[in-house]
Order: sequence, then structure tokens, then C-alpha cells
Amino acid sequence: MKKIIFMIVLLALFLFGCSKTETANIQSKNGLPVVRVAHQPAYHALPTWLGIQKGWAKEAGISVDFKSYTAGGDQVAALGKKEWDIGVMGAAPSLLAALRYDSYIIAISNDESQTNDLWVRLDSPLLQNKGANPKHPDIYGSPEDYKGKIILTTSMSTGHFATLATLKAMGVNSNEVKIVNTDQGQAFKFFEEGQGDIVQFWAPSSYKAEEKGWVKVSSGKAAGAKVLGLVVADKDFADQNPDLVNKWLEMYIRGLNEMKKNPVECESALYDYYNNSAKMNISEEMIQKEFELRPVFDLNEQLSLFHVDAKNNSPLISNMQELATFFEEQGRITARDKEKLEKNQFYVTDKFLKNLQKGD
Repeated sequence: MKKIIFMIVLLALFLFGCSKTETANIQSKNGLPVVRVAHQPAYHALPTWLGIQKGWAKEAGISVDFKSYTAGGDQVAALGKKEWDIGVMGAAPSLLAALRYDSYIIAISNDESQTNDLWVRLDSPLLQNKGANPKHPDIYGSPEDYKGKIILTTSMSTGHFATLATLKAMGVNSNEVKIVNTDQGQAFKFFEEGQGDIVQFWAPSSYKAEEKGWVKVSSGKAAGAKVLGLVVADKDFADQNPDLVNKWLEMYIRGLNEMKKNPVECESALYDYYNNSAKMNISEEMIQKEFELRPVFDLNEQLSLFHVDAKNNSPLISNMQELATFFEEQGRITARDKEKLEKNQFYVTDKFLKNLQKGD
């Protein structure tokens, strides 16, 4: 009898312990579960920053551990080390994160098609021609102008995507130019020193390039490439803690709504974030351009972009398909990689957005 009771107790302890493993890896701060969020010092970090500063995170029942990385590639590498739970990054690194780690794409941070761009100095031969391809009239240069040029680019980023889209629009293969991988800070420094013929930036580096007198010769928008910023969730974290993902996403969407409704107040908040927290020297004029050139989406707009039609497709999935095709053509991913992504619909899921809709 004692043996039977002992076995029942062991079984109960085992079952109880299993029920707790879901959140066993979640740290707490001030009595609230911690959600580790990966950002770059960029516009799309503002909703999380607002959530922390205005106490929305606490209202949502979470504490946010704000982690900063220089670029999407660094964020993807950190995801492989389980350094964060939710990350906001460009579509290109989001695709890589999905490919390598089966991470989910759960929301859109902004449309950055206009601010992933290419720049040249005033003496560049590209400025002698514009509209060589009538389908892309805003791109400077002819195909011959691009061939042989050194392009400073942050590899496997949304900016890289805009670079490849520009070359394709001009009928130039990537092996006809020399693409040098540099992060944004290095690219600015190197180009200022006279290195490279073309440099790829994204905001706010783009605005600094304009202040230097450099000239924008193309962008994702000019090349006909939709460039989105996305929100990615670590698969294990999201599967085990969907309630925490919902709470953080509710806070993030609240921040996006605030940016749409109260841009002037949010411009002040972004100025504070850039200059005081991220230690960047960003002017008020640059801040205004962020809001002018990078539209954000409310919950209904997000759901429309995620909506899957009768052909099992959505605007977002189509965009990811285009991105995957670009990188396959450039040898950055394999046909098998692309097949895996397509089979899993690029790990795009609207279930967390729909959970917020139900809450409304």
C-alpha cells in the first residue's frame, strides 16, 4: 500500500512539474514575466520604447528587456543563441530567421521601401543618366554605369534586397559589380573616406547621407521592390508562451496606433530615443522624415496584409516569395531552402494578430 501511495505521489509531482515547464525559462522582474525584445537603433523600435516609457508594458502585464543590435544579421545570429524572444527587423533577416530556426513572422513594423536606398557622390557618372529603364524612371544611371562598380552593402539585409532589386531593374547581374559587406556605420565612414562607388543605407543613415550632399540614385520603391520591416517570434517561446506574445504584441500595436494618431508627440519621443538612449546624432528634420517616409499599419491594416485568399496566398506571403526568389537567384539561399520556406508559407502566421482582434 505504501509503495502504491509513493508511486501516486511521484506521478503527481511529475505531472505538476510538466505543467510548469511552459514558463520555467521565463525570468521575472518586479513580479512581471520578462519578454526579451531584439531591436536595432531604428524607427521600428519606437513602439516598444513608448511601451516602456509610458507604462504600457506594465499595463499589459509584462516587463520588457530591450536588447539592441547593429543590424538584422546580428539579430539572427543572436536568435540562434536564444538571446531574445521577439525581434523586430527587416524582411531579409526575417526570412533567414524563419529558414534557420523556424521562427514565426507575426506582424509588420513599417514600410521602409523608400528608406532602403543607394547613394553616390556628386561626381558619380550615374548622375549623368536617369530613367534608362522606363519601367523604373526614378533610378539613376545606365546599365554600363553600374558595371564594375564597388557597392558598400550590409549583406542579407533589406538594404541588400533593395540593392539587388536595383541591379535587376537595370539589367545588371550581381557578378558584374563588386558588393562589399559593411555594417551601416562602417559604410558611412568608408564612403566618406572615398572608398566605394555606391553605398547602400537605410534610415536614419540615409538622412545623414543627404546632409553630406550625396545623391540618392535608387531605393526599394524606385526599383519596384516592397521592403517591409517585420516582427519575428522565436518558435519555442511563442509555442510555449503565446499569452506573453499576445501581451507584447498588444503593446507594440498600441505604439503603432499612437504613431499614426499623434505623430508630433511621437516625433519628440523618437528624438529622445535616438539622441539620448541610442546615442545617435539625429536632427528634428530627420525625425520628421521618418514619419513621412515610413508608414506604419494599425491592426486592421495588418490583418489585411496577412489575409490568406482562396489561392492560399497573402500580400505578405507574396512579398516574402519575391524576396526568396531574389536571394535564390543570387545564390544566397538554395532551391531546397526556398522550397522549405514555401511549404511553410514562410512561417507567416496571423494567429497573434487575430487574438488581439478577439480582444477588441
